[in-house]
Amino acid sequence: MGIVLGYAAALRRYALDRCLQRIEQAERQIAFYERRYESDYNTFNRHICTDQTFLDLVNRDHPMWEADAIEWAYRIEEAQTWQERLERILRESWPSLAPS
Repeated sequence: MGIVLGYAAALRRYALDRCLQRIEQAERQIAFYERRYESDYNTFNRHICTDQTFLDLVNRDHPMWEADAIEWAYRIEEAQTWQERLERILRESWPSLAPS
């Protein structure tokens, strides 16, 4: 029985580490785009959709901005997904440690 508990603990630890790695990777990429466009994604997207002058400047300075925006949104979603997985693991393994 002790071996089974040891495997379960090792699997939990691996899953936690993997979640944290993926969150950090996604957050690094999000930060890269926030620096590049000097904005968070929601503000950037709002300006792209409503401010022609902003759009013209972005098109001039970053002609591949649409590909960046797609990846930026994906990375935000990825970070949220891994955060939810992390919280689920914590909630199931150690209910007292999970965010409420």
